[in-house]
Amino acid sequence: MLSHVITGGQSMSAPSDPVALMEFYMKKAAQEERKRPPRQSKDEMPPPPCLIQGPPKKGHHMGDFIPQEELEKFMARCNDAAAQKATKEAAEKAKIQADNIGHKLLSKMGWREGEGLGSERSGRADPIMAGDVKQDHLGVGAIQPGEVSSEDDIYEQYKKRMMLGYRHRPNPLNNPRKQYY
Repeated sequence: MLSHVITGGQSMSAPSDPVALMEFYMKKAAQEERKRPPRQSKDEMPPPPCLIQGPPKKGHHMGDFIPQEELEKFMARCNDAAAQKATKEAAEKAKIQADNIGHKLLSKMGWREGEGLGSERSGRADPIMAGDVKQDHLGVGAIQPGEVSSEDDIYEQYKKRMMLGYRHRPNPLNNPRKQYY
């Protein structure tokens, strides 16, 4: 029986128990296997090209189709602190300037920036986003099923994010798309 086995320049004593001896050689074989470079057999399928190439390609997940600016808007509505901060900064940049017609009309009536509307100056001070009022033939105040709110749990947010990705997916046939939601 072997009393000493040399591994990696170190001398280790082999156990005398046959089961322990088998475990010892299995561990040694596993160490040798880890040192060996991986080889590919002829019948094994090669990995897909998307895993071999450098940057990952978009389109393997429905969420990958969402444009970055749409995703930022979506995350801001989900109570994501970083996204809300980015949205506030974007709103500050897109603030109504003095050359805007609405700003000029309000200024003629005595309104100054930062004040609320109305005779007591206690009305609404932030601009009204009127872009979604008549979109998709919905009435005022109606919300789409895909619109995320801060009250949604993470599962509802995920479902709605995938709905958003479905809206932005590529259309290789160039046929008109019907709005599903």
